This record gives sequence, structure tokens and C-alpha cells, in this order.
Amino acid sequence: MTAEPHELPTARTLEQIIESLKVDRSPRNIRACLPPEDRDHFDKDYRQIMARAMEELDLAPVNDTLAHWWHVARMKASGEYEEVLARAVRVRDQIERGEQVSGRPLRDVLAERAAELGVKLDL
Repeated sequence: MTAEPHELPTARTLEQIIESLKVDRSPRNIRACLPPEDRDHFDKDYRQIMARAMEELDLAPVNDTLAHWWHVARMKASGEYEEVLARAVRVRDQIERGEQVSGRPLRDVLAERAAELGVKLDL
């Protein structure tokens, strides 16, 4: 008898990945929804935070880490990731030049995005 890997299918459309992330926030699904080049980073973060959780008997950092990777998977699947990074670079450059940065508070943006996704955030 051979053991089968516990990987979810990777040949999914971006729409299927986004839908999957709406209903399944398990570490296994989040990892499967990440692009292959991000999975080693996820594995390293997840293993480190689980070891820490075992030592400290605290799952809050685990939940924070999974939330972070969920957002990364969601943004990369929707094509928003590169846009977010480019905007961050522009804002950083403005701040470094001492310029006023326009925009909405991050809390408002996150709350709006969470509502669109049907997710409740405690901000």
C-alpha cells in the first residue's frame, strides 16, 4: 500500500481558486491556492508558527499567519497582487520624498474588501 500525497488539485481556474478560498480557509487549501513559487515560503512560515504555538500554547499567531497567506493567495488569484505591490512602492516613494499621500484609511479599504468577499474582519 502506498501513501498518496495530501495535495488538492492544482489545475483549477482562477475563479475556482477564489471560490475555494471563500469556503475553505484550511492551511491545506490556502497552500494549494498559492502559486507553486510561494508554497515553500508558506510551508516555512506555517511550520515555524505551529512550533511556536506548541511552545506558547497560543493559536492567535497561527490564525494571523493563515490570514496573511489567505490574502496573498486571494490577491494573486485575482491578479491584484502586482497592482498592490506597485501601489505600495509609489506610496513609499511619496513618503520618502516628504509628499502628502492621498487615499483612504487602510481599515476602511480592508472592511470594504472583506464585505465584498463575505468575510467578517475584526479590525
